[in-house]
Amino acid sequence: MHMSISQKRSGTFAITFALISTLLLALTSCSSNSQEMVTISLAPAPYTIQVPSEIAKHLSIENMAADTANGFSAQAKAAGAIAQVRINYTADDGSLHGFAGVYYFAKADFEKAQNPNEPPLYGSKVVEENSMVLAVAGPQDSIFEPATQDGKNVTSLYSLIYDQQTFKSS
Repeated sequence: MHMSISQKRSGTFAITFALISTLLLALTSCSSNSQEMVTISLAPAPYTIQVPSEIAKHLSIENMAADTANGFSAQAKAAGAIAQVRINYTADDGSLHGFAGVYYFAKADFEKAQNPNEPPLYGSKVVEENSMVLAVAGPQDSIFEPATQDGKNVTSLYSLIYDQQTFKSS
């Protein structure tokens, strides 16, 4: 079987076109997923949280139980909180803002601390594993204008802290 020059060119063109299309598709998917994720420890809670690197540089973790003058922290401990940390956000202007509280409870203690007639005192259950609960109490509203970079970061972070996939056992 002999191929004409035009048939060979047509076949080469088809292979080249398929290869270029595949490479462009691969590059497009890489660029849309290029946001590097950073893992941040929530110690003493036995979890980490994964956030985009652009947001991670604004975050710090504070062990709330270490602040013995904090009455709410003492109340959480009395209710059974095994660990409690605050995720702080440092704005572009350098100001520090408490963003969310993260509480680690035995499931029975967490459920006992809930009052069905009130908002959850220690946040919403995000992860439940091995009869333990990781709960998050995040902000009700953003203190930043939505169009600013801080506003965009906080909006993204808000959706991440209530996503079970964001947290990993450490």
